[in-house]
Amino acid sequence: MKARAFIGAAIIADGVGVLRDPEPHREVAEAAVKKLAEASGQSISAATAVRASAIGQVAGGGLIATSVAPRLGALASLAATLPATLLGYRFWEVKEDAALRARLRAGFFFHLLVVGADLLILAGPTGRSKRRAAKLAAKVGPKAARRA
Repeated sequence: MKARAFIGAAIIADGVGVLRDPEPHREVAEAAVKKLAEASGQSISAATAVRASAIGQVAGGGLIATSVAPRLGALASLAATLPATLLGYRFWEVKEDAALRARLRAGFFFHLLVVGADLLILAGPTGRSKRRAAKLAAKVGPKAARRA
């Protein structure tokens, strides 16, 4: 089984979990939406932002897991995950509430992991370059293909 299937499944599971129970994510989204509203001048509800992010995760994760369009899926996942990661999980700002700080820290590092996986998918080889390498290996032998 390909690693992308595992990455996509984790992204899908996170998105579906958020769609099923968006309430715990509202607090995180409110901070992110407030900062985005200040920067853009547009107003959006935290509930809408949570749903949109979760839908982006599910769609992106599906494209990654099925290898239909993994780079497009990684872009969708990145667009859904990055704002919440940077704006919503600012655990370093929480000093008094240790439980909240721990929850935000865990969320930050999980989403950072997803961002890293998305970047690896975006930078990785495409199916076309893999096929080209396989053809070269068949022509000249595996040792020559590794040197190329």
